[in-house]
Amino acid sequence: MQVRVEVQPDHLELLSNVPKPILAIAELVWNSLDADAEHISVEIEKNELGGVQLIRVSDDGHGISYMEAPSAFGHLGGSWKKSTAHTKLKRRLLHGKAGKGRFRAFALGNEITWVTRFEENGKVKGYKILGRRSELGTFEIGDCYDSDERSTGTSVLIESVTRDISGLTNKSAILDLTTHFALYLEQYPEVKMMYRQECVDPGAIQEHRAEYTLPRLEIEDGRKISSSLVVVEWSCKIDRRLCLCDADGFTLAEISPGIHAPGYSFTAYLRCELLRELDNSNALVLGESYPDLKQLLDATREQLREHFLRRSAQAATTLVEEWKRGEIYPYSGEPASIVERAEREVFDVLAVNVSSYLPRFEQEDTRSKKLSFYLLREALVESPKAVQQILSEVLELPQEKQEELADLLERTSLTAIINASREVADRLDFLRTLEILLFKYKEHLLERSQLHKLLEDKTWLFGEEFALSVSDQSLTEVLKKHLELLRKDELCPEGDEVLDEQGRRCIVDLMLSRLVPQSQAKQREHLIIELKRPSQPITASIIQQVQRYALAVARDERFSNTDTRWVFWAISNQMTEEALLLAKQSNRPEGLVYETESPNLKVWIKDWGNVLESCRARLSFFQERLQYTPEDQSALEKLRKLHEKYLPSLDMVSEEATAE
Repeated sequence: MQVRVEVQPDHLELLSNVPKPILAIAELVWNSLDADAEHISVEIEKNELGGVQLIRVSDDGHGISYMEAPSAFGHLGGSWKKSTAHTKLKRRLLHGKAGKGRFRAFALGNEITWVTRFEENGKVKGYKILGRRSELGTFEIGDCYDSDERSTGTSVLIESVTRDISGLTNKSAILDLTTHFALYLEQYPEVKMMYRQECVDPGAIQEHRAEYTLPRLEIEDGRKISSSLVVVEWSCKIDRRLCLCDADGFTLAEISPGIHAPGYSFTAYLRCELLRELDNSNALVLGESYPDLKQLLDATREQLREHFLRRSAQAATTLVEEWKRGEIYPYSGEPASIVERAEREVFDVLAVNVSSYLPRFEQEDTRSKKLSFYLLREALVESPKAVQQILSEVLELPQEKQEELADLLERTSLTAIINASREVADRLDFLRTLEILLFKYKEHLLERSQLHKLLEDKTWLFGEEFALSVSDQSLTEVLKKHLELLRKDELCPEGDEVLDEQGRRCIVDLMLSRLVPQSQAKQREHLIIELKRPSQPITASIIQQVQRYALAVARDERFSNTDTRWVFWAISNQMTEEALLLAKQSNRPEGLVYETESPNLKVWIKDWGNVLESCRARLSFFQERLQYTPEDQSALEKLRKLHEKYLPSLDMVSEEATAE
């Protein structure tokens, strides 16, 4: 009897191609499992020249009844499989429902023979089914006969091997099968699988297992889907892969995990019913070009990175204890804050990888190891780029290993925590330092040569969105910078200066600029800051000086005919009574002493106490979560560093005197 699958030939050609020969074997094994087999064996016979002449996949399942054969081989999808989720006898979860497995066998050879035995009316009967790649989709079903065998089962014989399948005889083949069927064999331990007379046993090489529930994702059709991830780490070297599985854990496809996990051999199993849907519609082959699948894979990879970062930190514990006892670990005591705790975790991951990859590292003397760890810690404090330089130039790790660790640093949330937290901590320290300078050393602190220089690279004091445009230059330079930002450089010819009403040049301390987000065209804002030394209170004459600058801007049409806000600040520690009266006008916010609508211009007077408090308030949310409080001792250390760089004339008192 001859049956033919009614489907387009190119579709069958697509099914009969697999990227790896072992995946074709796996499909035949799945067919055996769906037939309730408990014992499955894969054998490979070679000819006299050492080439493969026969592949045999045998099982002790219930076989294929003669009545079902025309339907099973004449359609894509066996009829009984379509209507159930479980196998016939043992009620195990059913893997295949589309009938694709038998066509995958043609990826290995030109001629496939199914020899099957089934039970009917208490007797074991058998028959053969023959298929050829040259007539893909056509099967010859032989006559049924009474079998001499007492048990049911099926053997699939693959002959006329046409492609290079040398990989099937390598050690990697059984490892591939092991990882492919790991979840199934874990769920059904009664199933025994042999490959070339060797037991397929995931438990024998499984080192660690973890399971995660991924966040629910909303896909394009509006549904919210659930998914989970199982990560299995192996004790032997196995190619890393991410298995795309249906909700029951049946592997539908395998791809690269797409993450770096130095030192780990693993298989990750992503379980989601959406993957079964995509496989049934042949959309799974579209990969990450399919938006729903890309979203799912992105969430999976994020979880994988977190998993291996945690595992690396755990693996570091024993080594770290040894380093502490050997006094080469670059940290002492308990972490002082969550910033340092995060820094230590990342350092431990890096150090363990360096130690494991460089066997000579453990043979180095204590002094050399201590120096290497010190350099690594200092580099980590600076940036991931600095770490990579240490890894390449000092520790001489090869490029591939460097890239793995650099990628780990760039992607891990711990590094982001360190960088962000250190930035906040540094800012809090600077605020305390500036406070000491402004109020404790105000009689010694000079305006232009000291205070000005300290603040040039600290524009965040006045708002995160501002960037320094001009420092200690004339209003003419302010105009040039302003027109440059507007791309109107031609409106400011050389020699054409901006002067006040008395013809004098105006020197501004700091000019900060930002773009103001709004629904219409972008508006630019310039903040002009006039700094006064702390011992110099803001007086009416200083207010008049800043107003002169503002009026010079207001009178110059090159400034006024643009969509720009101009804000002028005069800052010092305190104000005279006359200045305070000007700062507290009933029809204006406190501190606003002058404003015009065209151009959009305002003049404010500020005291340092309010400026510092406003800045500290912006940082308070992070400060509370960092559990960080800047101490005077830390601030004084930074003050000494500033003293060396910017404050040579400042008469510093001794640490002991300060403490008193």
